[in-house]
Amino acid sequence: MTSTRRAVLKAAAALPLVGFGVARAQQFPSKPIKIIVPASPGTSIDAMTRFVADPLAKRLKTPVVVDNRSGAGGLLGYTAAAKSAPDGYTLILTGIPLYLLPLFSEAATAPFDPLKDFAPVARVARVSFAIVVGADSPHKTMVDLVRDLKGKPGDVTYSSQGVGSSAHLCSVILTDLTKAKAQHIGYKDSSTALTDVAGGRVNFTCQTSTGVLGLIQSGRLRALAVTGTRRWDELPHVPTVAEAVPGFEVSSQLDFMAPADTPEAVLRILSDEIVEIAQTPEFKAFCRKQVIVPDPVGSRALRAEMVKEAARWKAIAQLARS
Repeated sequence: MTSTRRAVLKAAAALPLVGFGVARAQQFPSKPIKIIVPASPGTSIDAMTRFVADPLAKRLKTPVVVDNRSGAGGLLGYTAAAKSAPDGYTLILTGIPLYLLPLFSEAATAPFDPLKDFAPVARVARVSFAIVVGADSPHKTMVDLVRDLKGKPGDVTYSSQGVGSSAHLCSVILTDLTKAKAQHIGYKDSSTALTDVAGGRVNFTCQTSTGVLGLIQSGRLRALAVTGTRRWDELPHVPTVAEAVPGFEVSSQLDFMAPADTPEAVLRILSDEIVEIAQTPEFKAFCRKQVIVPDPVGSRALRAEMVKEAARWKAIAQLARS
């Protein structure tokens, strides 16, 4: 973003803001920005946040700090972000849990509403999953797996890191599209879910590249298919699920969000900067290493997509309960 454009946006930010203050709007940012990561250090979402934080700090000429808030499947981080001041100084990098956590909450009242409590800033990328089996599994292809899912209803097992996780719902979508049945075995974490698949105690699981790529390359797991719209560069011989099951596509969008009621002009400043970062060669090279697809989308376009995503995952959650 040019300095002139940024100055215009900062000035515009002062006009419609209630409680934000004209002087503070014109000076945005005038203090450090915090990005909450609803996961532990070392995870793919943490790596993405830290990669974006450095150039964002340089562009905005203010410190950008990363605040890891893991726990309760990400609920602690999302709740903290939703309750933060809507001034542009607190962001969160979100994935599918933004939509799933309220749907599977055991509380009487959902901890947050993805559409009412968050304002979109920018999407940077999409993460797809791999459907994997143990190295000694009789399932050599997706066709083999689908055949048994349909021919042996309820006998085929799949693991995930708990009800409502993306791994769980990925498999729910698969069984729905193939009109099949399978037995879900939930674990507390993805590592145990993967260990039991590698050991042959569970038939398959659906997990991100961070968890499975090393195990695939070491020969402990076999990838049957990947869930995005295109094959992974790291596994060019592995087809997409859609090549065997038309219409199947599951990916987790990585979106930066702010608390609801963050001033529109401030969102635009942040959105423009983050989208530009996501278009750089450095960002694209980082994504290739992480097996992530760059997909920069600005604040305005992302707002409409949020409505569609919320409806989509609500329908999938209902399938999981049926």
